[in-house]
Amino acid sequence: MSVQLCLALLALSSLTAASDPGCDELIKPLEDRSKVYGKWIFQVLASDSEEMLKAVKISNSSWMAIQSPVPGSSDYNIRFADRIDGKCEHGTANSTTSGNSMKVTFYFNSTTYGHVGKFLETCPDCILWMDDEVTEGNGEPKKCKSLYLFTKTGKLDASQMEVFKKQAECLNITLDFYFPDTTDLCPEEKEAAEDVKTEEQ
Repeated sequence: MSVQLCLALLALSSLTAASDPGCDELIKPLEDRSKVYGKWIFQVLASDSEEMLKAVKISNSSWMAIQSPVPGSSDYNIRFADRIDGKCEHGTANSTTSGNSMKVTFYFNSTTYGHVGKFLETCPDCILWMDDEVTEGNGEPKKCKSLYLFTKTGKLDASQMEVFKKQAECLNITLDFYFPDTTDLCPEEKEAAEDVKTEEQ
């Protein structure tokens, strides 16, 4: 092998390494939290907890709407809807913030679920939430690592999915991925109630 070819290969490997972001870059906390407001479609989950994967897989599809906080507050309210066994289940949640960490409490079917974690930097028109621990009802917090990726459109290209997989690897999340349906979404609760009323007339 010629010296010139060796140098060319070394240069190419250096450029590849420079263009491939490391874990510090891939799992940076989201600094601009105004990016999370709006309506989002649940795209994919990765988790190190079999229990969490099982719990989330009961939802065939899901969306959430994060509302802007009131002036002077960094907390916000959330509306969401899950399609479970063909039926739409609507719920609400609220958040409290402490530094980079955030607790989100979901109210769903007379049960509360507390998720502690943070938003991470991710692709455009996406939000990425990382769980650190989860509490059901008044139980003890359970440590876990889960990544929830939401998109505006319900679509994710192959390169964005590869970045998500690398982010999961950086957090040592090695179990299965869950891909819910992103098209058969529940309507807003008000729209669903109007549809039921129309059917009854």
